[in-house]
Amino acid sequence: KISYLAYKKFIGLDKDVKNKIELEIKPTFHFYENNSEFEAIRKVINIIDSKKEHFSLESMNISNPDLKFTNQKFDKKVAKFDGTIFINSKKYREELFNQFYQNQSQYITDEIKKVNSFSKHVEVVGNNNIYKAQKVILATGPWTKLIEGVNLKEEIFPSKGQIIKLIDNEKAFTNYHLHGPCSIVRKKDGLIWVAATVEDRGFDKEITEDSKNELLQKAKKIYPNISDFEFHSQTACLRPSIIKDLPYIDKLPNKEIYIASGGDGWGIMMSILVGEILYKILQKS
Repeated sequence: KISYLAYKKFIGLDKDVKNKIELEIKPTFHFYENNSEFEAIRKVINIIDSKKEHFSLESMNISNPDLKFTNQKFDKKVAKFDGTIFINSKKYREELFNQFYQNQSQYITDEIKKVNSFSKHVEVVGNNNIYKAQKVILATGPWTKLIEGVNLKEEIFPSKGQIIKLIDNEKAFTNYHLHGPCSIVRKKDGLIWVAATVEDRGFDKEITEDSKNELLQKAKKIYPNISDFEFHSQTACLRPSIIKDLPYIDKLPNKEIYIASGGDGWGIMMSILVGEILYKILQKS
């Protein structure tokens, strides 16, 4: 239900903003291990979107013409539903900063080391300076626990994810988003994205050949000809995670320090909703 609320926030964005952040909605083929998984997601959709305004779900036969690209030996259940959102995260961030500048807000580049709380203000200690504020919001991702003076109720830890990108100059790849052992989609940059690994490697952001091979092998299970596409690049990121796999929003006891982190791989798609929730908390404090 939380994800659905966040989803509708992006759907409701101004058309101009949607264009700037390259928002697109792609129909998805989801490959399930068994019937019970399919029934589970069907029940969820009935709960969160009973009128099927944003999601519709149907079972697909593996011999369906739309699935001509997939492995005909695939013995798992396939479902088709509409509604998966993709955005350009870099352009989304740029748009947020543009809005920030237009509001004549001040932006400082520094690295936070420590946060001290006093009776009438909060002190943020950076590499270059010390900053004083009435309230401080730490939206510092997986690095939150590295800041001195921040004691969290739940641990925020880095979850490493690697992605590979493939070249599709001829636009031969399907227009559908494929999801199962991994996620495969051609995005607006013209590249095929195969995502993503989930690794417990601390703050290590190195890309590895093992992860590249792992993603290719998983992709072959639902798109056997994935090797036909030339390799383009590989990236690694650190996702802020908590055990519950949800956004982490909190106010430190007796301090004007607020935390906005967590969300794992869904962090960006949760961001608008997280911002609104945090705003309401700030208004009440």
